[in-house]
Amino acid sequence: MGKQIGGINGPFLGKVGNIVGYQWKGRWVMRSVAKEFHDAKTELQMEQRSRLGAAMSFAARLRDILLIGFKQVANEARMTEYNYFYKTNNDCLAWDGEHLAVDYEHLRLSEGPVAPVRFGAVEVVGEMTLAIDFEKNPEHRVSGSNDRVYVAAICASRGEAVLSLPVYRRMKRITVPLPLAWEGLDVCLYGFVQDNAGRTSESMYIGGGTLEELEESTQEEPAIDLPENPEFSNETTQEDNTVSRGDMEVPRSHQPDDSLAARSPS
Repeated sequence: MGKQIGGINGPFLGKVGNIVGYQWKGRWVMRSVAKEFHDAKTELQMEQRSRLGAAMSFAARLRDILLIGFKQVANEARMTEYNYFYKTNNDCLAWDGEHLAVDYEHLRLSEGPVAPVRFGAVEVVGEMTLAIDFEKNPEHRVSGSNDRVYVAAICASRGEAVLSLPVYRRMKRITVPLPLAWEGLDVCLYGFVQDNAGRTSESMYIGGGTLEELEESTQEEPAIDLPENPEFSNETTQEDNTVSRGDMEVPRSHQPDDSLAARSPS
């Protein structure tokens, strides 16, 4: 039975005849119930369903990351963040019939038009804590000094992922605490930028390995800081508005709540 929402001229929730009303991504929509449904369950169909199920299970572990990295583009495409992730990374997800193989080096965790930063050397600064330097605007594109920089980490062997607290683009350094349970395990790092409108940059693969391997590999090719040149830099200046949080400065206008703190999705 359908439930009327907002009076006789408003939307409805539930089933009325062969029409189903429901809310999807903030919009009220209707669809008809199929008269017939033939599920042949062929070998190819079952294989594709298994692959999709494994991919969605993997995406669920990245929930906190995808809700930021793909939120804007997914809304524009009228898709969920999970479906947009699957569409974007289809070539990175291989199914052998039993296990999902992920090409972590080419995996994308965000997409959008925002000017990226260039991540450089990774340094171990404490127990399971990394610090990563970045060049704030290597392409000299229009950007905001208050854009927020994030780093995401994935531990494939534990099936877990964490997202760092954001720092301002102009700070040129970000600290990333990792779970103690990840000690000695391989970790993949990714970084991206989000502007004040919620748009993001395309994510960048920073590197993979144990913490010691990450530190050693990135030190071999440190990031080069290009000289500041007002003639070519289009970076906008905004009033400094930061608040201290441990050893990091966090935007006051977008202080992360506990849901964005580095943690493993349940």
